[in-house]
Amino acid sequence: MQNSSADSEHAGASALTAESRLKLMEMQFALTERVARIGYWRHEAGAKYPTWSPGFYDILEVSPDDVRPNARWLMDRMHPDDRDEVVQKFTNAMTKGVPFYYRTRGFRQNGEIHIYDTHGDIERGADGEIAAIIGVVQDVTAKVQAEEALKERESAYRFMTDEASDIIARHSAEGRLIFVSPAVKRIFGFEPQEMFGRTAFEGAHPDDIAGIKAALADARKRNETGSYVYRVKHRDGHFVWLETHLRFVSDPKTGAFEGAISVSRDVTVRKQFEEELQGARERAEAASHTKSRFLANMSHELRTPLNAIIGFSDILSREMFGPLGNDRYGEYAKLINESGAMLLDLINDLLDMSKIEAGKFELHYEDVLVCESITASIRLVSRRAEEKNVTISANIEPEGLTLRADQRAFKQIMLNLLSNAVKFTPANGKIEVDAIGRGPGLRLTVRDTGIGIPSDVLPRLARPFEQASNDPSRAHGGSGLGLALVKSLTQLHGGEFTIRSKEGHGTEVTVTLPLTPLKSGRAA
Repeated sequence: MQNSSADSEHAGASALTAESRLKLMEMQFALTERVARIGYWRHEAGAKYPTWSPGFYDILEVSPDDVRPNARWLMDRMHPDDRDEVVQKFTNAMTKGVPFYYRTRGFRQNGEIHIYDTHGDIERGADGEIAAIIGVVQDVTAKVQAEEALKERESAYRFMTDEASDIIARHSAEGRLIFVSPAVKRIFGFEPQEMFGRTAFEGAHPDDIAGIKAALADARKRNETGSYVYRVKHRDGHFVWLETHLRFVSDPKTGAFEGAISVSRDVTVRKQFEEELQGARERAEAASHTKSRFLANMSHELRTPLNAIIGFSDILSREMFGPLGNDRYGEYAKLINESGAMLLDLINDLLDMSKIEAGKFELHYEDVLVCESITASIRLVSRRAEEKNVTISANIEPEGLTLRADQRAFKQIMLNLLSNAVKFTPANGKIEVDAIGRGPGLRLTVRDTGIGIPSDVLPRLARPFEQASNDPSRAHGGSGLGLALVKSLTQLHGGEFTIRSKEGHGTEVTVTLPLTPLKSGRAA
């Protein structure tokens, strides 16, 4: 009797334990369904209604209290375009006894559409007959949306890659091409797949490989985009100039090197233009040197007879060896002397400019008394100024100011500025000269009440052979070298040249020179 009671208690405990295990398994299964967003249904043969798992209710967002498991209810909630396929899959599974799969769209209570994947199979009894049909359902809405977004991005990237005029390429960690955009066909004549496995150096011009390697090594070291221009052989055998920008790529999590991405552009036309431009520049420089040598040689050749003309005409005008007999002869001798002196000035300007352009003009520094040089320069142009009743005034501060400069060049600066001012100042006008020494520099300004210069002419006026106007009614003679020489000689002294003018209101030219020599500059 006692043994029977013990056996009963043991059996009850075992049953309780089995029931607990079953409940635990059900809880775990329900949790798995919720986490995986899955559920299942089972419809036994001959049963009026199917069975739905808790997870199936969850993904449908309904409760067992609200909806009884019902195939018709599911079909009503299904998108109309998907119903025929589901019926066909069920019919096929039932008649052939095979597994089935379908994807459907279902309407939620709030009107949203969710997407479900259903995988099903047929369950057979011991007699081999169909006992039930089972389906496992998963809500794949988020997955499908992510896949569609990914496809859209891939489609956009593919479109840009396919339509890009530049070659877009992906290189493996070993440096070999694993992707090339279709532009390679247009630029090199190769199909994209023909380029797979090639390195950046295959097909490159031998003379350019060292430059490519150096650019890549520097980019890898600095972790920056590398850029290089090189030649690559076309399928037909000729070389195409390519400009490539390449960026190395590493795994963002591990930092492991994964390869590189490059974008390459055909710059053959640009390189040809650059080469033509360089050739034109070299030819222009050669022509400029030839011109400078010609001007220098011709200037020397012309100065010899001019010195004789000026010297002998001076003797005649002074009647050093007796009277000429007629007053007109004296006047003619004087005109010959003045014309010769003017021509010599022009030749000297040409010679100096050719030397400056050739970089052979040498400055000989000495102490220059500013007051004395300015006074002498004014005296040389005073006769022409008096003929036009143009007054010239000078203000020099301090009076005994001394400048360390090339005396001839400084006098040439003054004479050119004053000659220009006299030339372009109408009758009864005035010219003011200010020479102010302050701090380490001399500020020299020549200001006139002349005809002025149009604003569009100012930027080019200090270039050699440039004049403010080509209109014969306004032309005042000269070579157009005056201001160019002033600017060049000023820069050779390490100074600055500026010009301000307004048409009809006169011109102001300012030259700033260091009182003591700086390192010699070059004229621009």
